[in-house]
Amino acid sequence: MPQFAATIRHVAEGVKGFTINAAVKNIEGWEETLGKVETPGAKGIVRDLERLKKLITSDDIDGDAVKKLVAKLGEETVTMAGRAEGAKAERIKELGEALNSASK
Repeated sequence: MPQFAATIRHVAEGVKGFTINAAVKNIEGWEETLGKVETPGAKGIVRDLERLKKLITSDDIDGDAVKKLVAKLGEETVTMAGRAEGAKAERIKELGEALNSASK
């Protein structure tokens, strides 16, 4: 399972700080984790994570498309946090806000 703190730290440091391999591994961890979540919005985030993985592993990375998708993921994650229950809801919101900041 990916760690909230590690993902937030990497995103806050700037997504350029992620190597492609580290980013793909992180994305795959979140896809696996969110694939098991029944909170509304989780499945859409998984689809967008798959799309992000394809964008960042392409031979010619489209930075604008990546930026837009990271912003969308941030918004979706914050929205999902509002629907989540329990202690992790705040961590989900923090992750979404970090993604939003990184997309700017």
